[in-house]
Amino acid sequence: MRSRIAVAGADFGFNLVCSGYMVEDEKVLLVHHNRFDKWVPPGGHIEAGETFAEAAEREFQEETGIYVDVVGAGSEIHPADSNACALPLPFYTDLELEGFAVPTIVQFYYVRRRAERRDEVVPQISEVHAARFFSISELSELQTFDQVRSVATYALRHHPDATR
Repeated sequence: MRSRIAVAGADFGFNLVCSGYMVEDEKVLLVHHNRFDKWVPPGGHIEAGETFAEAAEREFQEETGIYVDVVGAGSEIHPADSNACALPLPFYTDLELEGFAVPTIVQFYYVRRRAERRDEVVPQISEVHAARFFSISELSELQTFDQVRSVATYALRHHPDATR
């Protein structure tokens, strides 16, 4: 397990993780995680100097072989200037306990395959057994956490690329 974040020299108290949900052809891509032994969205811990969105893109590519861009779930309120720029908003955030040594704050992003690429799904075997797309009807019997089932269903219905 990675070391926890320290703020001003004190333990932050939480792990920070992000995940991405990609929807194509009315199916959502999930990975079968080695440690959890369950299907989950591709994701992982933030590395030094990364934003949540950057970590979501990197982790998605590492675990699936697919290069993606985060699709923010909110509107830009203020244009970027010399002081501040908007970061993509996650569509969901939660606090998770199961499977982690300490409470973990997880941000979930919609992601989209980069337009210039048509990467094949290639699971990172050191972390995941497999990666595949699931339809909404397949989620009910899937070996996963209840929360993943709920969030994947939501993503299938609300992802900007979902068929409505």
